[in-house]
Amino acid sequence: MENSFQTSFIPKKPMMASSVSVSGKEPVNFFSVIATLLLIVSILTAAGLFVYKIYLTKQKETLSSSLLINRDSFEKDTIDELELFNKRTDSAKKILSNHVILSPLFALLGGITIPQVQYTRFDQQIDDKGVVTVDMTGTARDYRSIALQADIFNGPKGSSLKNVLFSNLIKDKNNNVSFNLKFNVNPEILSYEKSVLLEQSTINKNTTTQVTPTVAPVTTTPVTETVTPVTTTPTPTQTPTTTVTPINTTNPLSQSGNKTQ
Repeated sequence: MENSFQTSFIPKKPMMASSVSVSGKEPVNFFSVIATLLLIVSILTAAGLFVYKIYLTKQKETLSSSLLINRDSFEKDTIDELELFNKRTDSAKKILSNHVILSPLFALLGGITIPQVQYTRFDQQIDDKGVVTVDMTGTARDYRSIALQADIFNGPKGSSLKNVLFSNLIKDKNNNVSFNLKFNVNPEILSYEKSVLLEQSTINKNTTTQVTPTVAPVTTTPVTETVTPVTTTPTPTQTPTTTVTPINTTNPLSQSGNKTQ
């Protein structure tokens, strides 16, 4: 008996698969786009810098070779002379900056020393650091004069004097007091270079402060002459008059004033 029921796992007809169609596009990732742009810009910048570095290197080599050519074109004697002149100029500037002038110190001492004090000896020393030390001796009328002088040295007028010290005060037979004086001086007032610059600035200041007198324009006013007519008055003619003195004929002796006997 034939089995009429046949089973098969293969379908006789193709099965209609339900396909789902996805409509639309996936969203764009902006961060990835920005990162890509930054990467491209970084690569281009690095390439530009590399090319620019090569350009600068070639330019440096070109200028160096040009400098060597120009240097060789100068005469050796001229170069040696210019180098010697440069060394002398530098030495002169160094000597000028380190030169010390004592005239400002003498002017300062003359301005702040009282009449009761006088100096008999002056000595100055300069160490390696440029510190100027002054050692002096002098005489004063009394102890009060020395105290007054010390106050002036330590005051505003003596601001350029540092570490002022009066010592060895001895009274002599004339009641005068001798003393030793020691102090340091501010190097700025002893600098020859600064003194010259200060003097030059003072001259320039005095020149600029001179006022040129201004002359006011003179305005001329036209003068009108008025002619006054002169009236002449006729002067009456005067007739000369003569006075006749009568002569006394009766007494002729009266004319002479003397009578003869």
